[in-house]
Amino acid sequence: MFELKKASLFDNAFPNITQKRKMALEAVHTAAGKRKEYAILKRMKHDFDYALALAGILEGRMSSFRTNLKKLAHQIVVSHFGLQKGCADKVEDLLKSHKYIFPTDAKGKVLGDQPFCDEATIDIIRLSFFDGGEDSFGSQCHDDFVSVLDGNNEPELPVAMVCLTATMVGTGCDTDWSSGNPPSNAQVKSFNASSHVGVYKAHQATLNRIFNGSIKKYHALMARLYKAVRCVLLAPFFIVGHSD
Repeated sequence: MFELKKASLFDNAFPNITQKRKMALEAVHTAAGKRKEYAILKRMKHDFDYALALAGILEGRMSSFRTNLKKLAHQIVVSHFGLQKGCADKVEDLLKSHKYIFPTDAKGKVLGDQPFCDEATIDIIRLSFFDGGEDSFGSQCHDDFVSVLDGNNEPELPVAMVCLTATMVGTGCDTDWSSGNPPSNAQVKSFNASSHVGVYKAHQATLNRIFNGSIKKYHALMARLYKAVRCVLLAPFFIVGHSD
């Protein structure tokens, strides 16, 4: 499961059916190789049905991973945005132009040039992937957080992790609270990937625009986010523009 989770958070959090199967097969193969399970590797090579069966187990567990992430996102979204019965107008405002991914200043003004720097997204990433010391996902994958800049060793958060988390924040607002009424337990646990892939891709597009406008500003954003979730960010966020 670790290897598939890693692929999801570093490469593609919303793969289609074919991509998901390929990711699961590669994850099983990688995990077996790291554990020197040569018998499993050999059988996978000669028995494709066996390989598919192992991959299917991982694919099923991905649903549990997303459900747990969604449940945490719900708690943080409710707390951070102060959602309660009768909040339909507030939710509608948050969803406009994905306003929920931006922080606000002391007067409540949206800082539109700082995407993904909102406290909800940062808290979810920190608690989900970096909480737990050396045993946390972030610590185990420390060497995989790399810079897009040549000769730069300042770690960045990966696009897939940031966009998946932002999508969960949006889902926590939209699916759970758009009616203005508190969601049921079933709604809190529910996450239909196909219904939200469009939001995920929109967040990807935002990061791609920043990257294409200025790779240095893209790096500044993703590196500062990494520091924020590692709880080592002391200064205010760098203001990110879309071009030099």
